[in-house]
Amino acid sequence: MKRLFQEAGALTWLFVGAVACAVVVSVSTVAFADIFGRALSLVVAGSGLVALRQVIVVGVAISVASVACTFLGKLLAGHFSERLQRILRDRAIERLAHATAAAMHGEHSGDIQSRFSSDMLFLEQLVRTDSLQFVSQALTALLAAAYMLSRNWLLTVASIAPTPILLLVASFLTRPLGPLMTAAQEALAQASVVTQEAVSGAEVIRAMNMTTTVSLRHEHALSSWQERSTTAANQVAKLYSTGMTLAVMPFIIVLSVGGYLALAHRIEIGLLFSFVLLVNYLSFPLQEMPRLLGRIRSGSAAAHRVLELLDVPVERTGGARGPASADDVLTLEDVSFSYSGTAEPALKDISLTVKQGQKVALVGTSGSGKSTVLRLITGDYTPNAGTVRVNGLSVQDWDLSALRATIAVVDQEAFLFGDSVADNVRTGRLDATQVQIAEALDVAAADFVGEMTQHEDTLVGDTGGRLSGGQRQRIALARALVKDAPLIILDEATSALDNELERRVYARLVEHYPDKTVVAVAHRLTTVQDADMIYVFDNGRVVEQGTHASLLAAGGRYALLWELQQAQESDRG
Repeated sequence: MKRLFQEAGALTWLFVGAVACAVVVSVSTVAFADIFGRALSLVVAGSGLVALRQVIVVGVAISVASVACTFLGKLLAGHFSERLQRILRDRAIERLAHATAAAMHGEHSGDIQSRFSSDMLFLEQLVRTDSLQFVSQALTALLAAAYMLSRNWLLTVASIAPTPILLLVASFLTRPLGPLMTAAQEALAQASVVTQEAVSGAEVIRAMNMTTTVSLRHEHALSSWQERSTTAANQVAKLYSTGMTLAVMPFIIVLSVGGYLALAHRIEIGLLFSFVLLVNYLSFPLQEMPRLLGRIRSGSAAAHRVLELLDVPVERTGGARGPASADDVLTLEDVSFSYSGTAEPALKDISLTVKQGQKVALVGTSGSGKSTVLRLITGDYTPNAGTVRVNGLSVQDWDLSALRATIAVVDQEAFLFGDSVADNVRTGRLDATQVQIAEALDVAAADFVGEMTQHEDTLVGDTGGRLSGGQRQRIALARALVKDAPLIILDEATSALDNELERRVYARLVEHYPDKTVVAVAHRLTTVQDADMIYVFDNGRVVEQGTHASLLAAGGRYALLWELQQAQESDRG
């Protein structure tokens, strides 16, 4: 809770106000039991109406105060819960938006969504009800015990004597519930991951006849969740039984011992009834306490998972906001890099230079290090050795937001928002005009947009699900072009297009943006024949560099890849 209050800041006063209201309600509860007992004693003793009326007036006043504080406490707790959730969600989204690529590399969106949904609900219950109920019920029980001791210590001691033993049992049963609920929530998150994969990958699953495999994975995930949830539920059932025992025993003792004392005229009948009421206020909190502690532990586990999002490592801030020079747009000087947890370096002593306006291609087999170079250029990762410079300034000295403002990136897996075509293109530059959007779509060969029912206003569906892979890539390319950045990075950005359309897209790009510097990772070598410079990667190293013609003449790695691809094209033809 301490961390939650730190995140809430000035809003904590809402929770403090709710706790104060809970304290008033607890005091009123015990006071009302005393008033009820005194009124009953007055009636039995036949005292005057004036005294009885005074007691009733006080009782009504106490009841009104209790009702008003109950309402106000619920109101304050509700506002605190809602505003705290808003704060946590905003900060978590902000944190994830600036998280380092390394931090997000092992995370799955399904688990993160589970933290925003089910874990956030547990957290809401913790701050809105469970924590306040704990304060209220614990304080009521303590005040009731104190009052009872002040009126008749013998009856009080007899009624609460078994309580410490039962509380120890409840504490013992509660202790493992937190880890059990955490494990259950993590298992549910994993099941959500499998569900999301089954939905998003439905086409691939059907095409590859993987429905049985996916069903088994889902069944395994749900079985794991059910097993852990059942274990937690069994523990809760034990806690409930303990609570019921705590509730019943004080009543039996008070009615037995108190009845004997009343018959012996050692206590007034009104005091006996006050004790009966107070035992209820004492036993009910004790009955609920084990289950309440279980819910608090569950809520605390959920809060921990939510707060973990606020501790995700974020990218550095600050640095230069402008280039040192523009002689060479991009240089890599003896760059080496290894991903965390991998023994083999992804890049080894890479050096290359890209000048203003050049169209440069990085080619090679999968896993040879091409895409890693692009991630170093955009500042997603930092090289272990060597220097990456953009416009003469080391990437490590750039302000990352300023650096990325000079770069437009198009990945192979083109991500689109569930908005219209125009809105997706406009995310590249929010002030882009309709003319600029149309021009970018034209260069990206997205002529299919004109055939849609609502043209540029057509909704593309969730993550672009209504479009083909090639159509998504062309819209993503148009989004990058409308950004009007001096450096364009294409990471197999047109891999879903056929050869002819891919060549047409690159030709239009060169024709309309001759001054743009383009660095493209390409698998099909036919698309990079006209590149000013081609760097050939193999096993994390640059093994060749030159133009298409010079590399073919050299008869090295590039020539071998070219011959293999030409043979494959001939076989398909």
